[in-house]
Amino acid sequence: MIIRFIPVFLLILLLSSCKKSESDFIWEKSYGKGEALFLKTSPDSGFIACGEKEGKPYFIRLDKNRKLIIDFSSDNPGLFSSAWFDTSGYISAGNSGGKMLLMRHSRTGIKLWEKSLDAGFQIDYTNLIYTGSGELLAIGTASPDSSGIGATGLLFVRFDTTGIVTVQKKITETVFVAAADATIDKSGNIFLPLTRKATGSKSKASVAKYNDQFAKLWETDLYNNPSFGASSLTIKLDAPGNVYVGGNTEVTTNDGTLNNSFMASLTLSGSLKWKAYRENSNSGSSLIFNDIGNIMMLNRNCFVISLLNPADGTDAGTKRMFSVCASDNTDAFGSDFDLTYDKNILLAGKLGGSFYVALKASQ
Repeated sequence: MIIRFIPVFLLILLLSSCKKSESDFIWEKSYGKGEALFLKTSPDSGFIACGEKEGKPYFIRLDKNRKLIIDFSSDNPGLFSSAWFDTSGYISAGNSGGKMLLMRHSRTGIKLWEKSLDAGFQIDYTNLIYTGSGELLAIGTASPDSSGIGATGLLFVRFDTTGIVTVQKKITETVFVAAADATIDKSGNIFLPLTRKATGSKSKASVAKYNDQFAKLWETDLYNNPSFGASSLTIKLDAPGNVYVGGNTEVTTNDGTLNNSFMASLTLSGSLKWKAYRENSNSGSSLIFNDIGNIMMLNRNCFVISLLNPADGTDAGTKRMFSVCASDNTDAFGSDFDLTYDKNILLAGKLGGSFYVALKASQ
């Protein structure tokens, strides 16, 4: 009888050794094969999340009790990479068939309109920014992780909540360029974390500022060593006007070359203030500020959160979502995060190949 139960015992032991500790997760949920790429809390303590599910654009809305009230999947291949909402409804943005995808839903989830815009180059992601008075700015870009090379560009589109496009401008580059995130200041200037890649060369990380007419004002290299690749992937501004950029860069170790996540701070004029390496075998994917003024960076592998002092980049702590998770060998990938009204941490990404969202206790 003892021999009969040995295989079962070994299976349980194996599963428990691989299982990540979830004791202090308040809530978590997977919604099928795919990945959550964007997440945002709402004033009523609920949240929205979007990404791709089964290779199609996917969007969900949950209320304060984490009850699913909108569950939308597009009929066509693609993804949603960002979204915006107010009391009247939702606008989500991404790509379908390599074109920019914009879509509007009512507050109850009914699709009101859909637009597809062709840039003449590959659009993988669209960054969506609300600029006020019912108008939005969409910025279409290739994926920084793309293996493709050659000329790409940026597609800037201004439109309103009724779907009327007022401005459409395409900026074509002579080399591969991608902007994984975007933000604006009070004057309407646009800040982009850029990844550039020339044929036969490693990728390099930079950050650029454009005015409200989409003319580039400056671009500052962050990592451009021809022997080591780097990517800028996320960006944030603070109230005084400092720029913060996160991403990854290759570094040399005793075991060879691996990626490190980094964060950098610049002035509004593009002067570099500081740079800091953070997590080995990782990549910065999202930035937010906490209630005491530290800047938090979500590292993609294992959902590790780094905290830094914004004045000088010194270490202010680390929050690990799982007690057992190896960044160099994991199926837990964090794309975005936000803080709830009670300062708990909402997470979005992929776990075990599934579209995943979770609520983690802040302490």
